[in-house]
Amino acid sequence: MAEQGLSLKRDAITHRLLAWYDRHRRDLPWRARPGEVPDPYHVWLSEIMLQQTTVATVGIYYRKCIDLWPTV
Repeated sequence: MAEQGLSLKRDAITHRLLAWYDRHRRDLPWRARPGEVPDPYHVWLSEIMLQQTTVATVGIYYRKCIDLWPTV
């Protein structure tokens, strides 16, 4: 019975967290929009770039990289 209560609490927290994300998510060029499938190459490239610099700086250079090398 206690396990069922924890499951309901977890579901409520999950719902609230995802709803918060839907309202407050940052619009980043490598992120897929709701209902879209993310491009693995774009995600990978952004992850590599984000290891070395800030999100603000990556935002500037990410599009330039994609324009130069749209695929691998």
